[in-house]
Amino acid sequence: MRDSALLYLLSSTGHPRDLAVKLARLYQRDRWRFSPRRLDRLVDAVPLDRPIFLLGVAGCGGTLIGRSLRRNPRVVSMSGASDEWTGIDELGVVRNRMPSLPQSLWGNKHRVDIDDPLQGTTHFFASDDLLPAYRKTGRDATAEDARRLARVLREHLAVYAHDPGRARFLDKTHTNTVKVPLLAELLAAHDPHFVLVVRSPYACCPWLVRKKPPSFRVPLTWERRLEFAAEHWANAYGTALEDAKRVANVTVVRFEDWLADPEAGTRSLSAALGLHFDAAMVPRSGQRLPFATLPSDRKWYPIYRDSRADGLTPSDVAIIDRRCGELAARLGYSSPGDGVRASSTESASPYSTASSGERNRSRSMSTVTCSTSLPE
Repeated sequence: MRDSALLYLLSSTGHPRDLAVKLARLYQRDRWRFSPRRLDRLVDAVPLDRPIFLLGVAGCGGTLIGRSLRRNPRVVSMSGASDEWTGIDELGVVRNRMPSLPQSLWGNKHRVDIDDPLQGTTHFFASDDLLPAYRKTGRDATAEDARRLARVLREHLAVYAHDPGRARFLDKTHTNTVKVPLLAELLAAHDPHFVLVVRSPYACCPWLVRKKPPSFRVPLTWERRLEFAAEHWANAYGTALEDAKRVANVTVVRFEDWLADPEAGTRSLSAALGLHFDAAMVPRSGQRLPFATLPSDRKWYPIYRDSRADGLTPSDVAIIDRRCGELAARLGYSSPGDGVRASSTESASPYSTASSGERNRSRSMSTVTCSTSLPE
């Protein structure tokens, strides 16, 4: 057993169920490594139908929306099918998956190849200094990388899907947010779909600093760390939205709108992705979590009020405004500095008002309710 897996198990609280849950999670995640199905000569014949890539920075709400999609009977992730929908779903950050992927699609953890003197080996991948290392376009695509990516996705479908012939693969590696043109080129024969999950920077940025910071190697003030997070948010979403002007099948979801009406949001998103809507995809009372769900995991039902922007100081707001304010306003978010909290229901966002049919279908960008074009 690898040292990282052993440390993961040793981090258990000592309660037998906690240890059993972590063992089950490791089994589900790593079953791919030992399954003879992935070595079957017929793996290359498994259909790779419209793989789905969830985009956005950590803390944007992608986990909750991803779990909603993963409860669809046809959707498969790197740790299981619709009966195992709370396991990890980020191929690019799992050490035993990374060697099978093209290096251009590695995530932002364990990056000893990008050993940054300030951020170490776990990064805000879209910060000003590191974006050039992570940003990839169609020009970076090679035939060999296309073959490798298609192979690893097919292997996961063969191992985990109940019906590999009808399954859709879903991945949530965050760094793909700045690699959409590369993925579109590598998977051009398979019609990939992208879901960009957006959340207010006034909620995201402070949370990133507190919960998902880089492996900083030097002490930094709160203000400097928040500046890094604001760079990361603005560059990640700015890059993805520009790419969406030229890449097909990009759907933009404001997490606050999805929270306000999960059923409507899930129905619309399912339609955009070509998935049959299933009522089980909507968080409701009485739904059982898979056994391999961490006891502290509350990312399903009940849905909690979004309170991440509570307690921001005027200085915090000013830091976020300087870097994110313009893009945030285009996405329909008001600065708390204006005395108006970003709405969790309706907004004047251009991403929720344009009518369908305004965009060429070959380069469609939509929201969970309609197609739209990016405002100039």
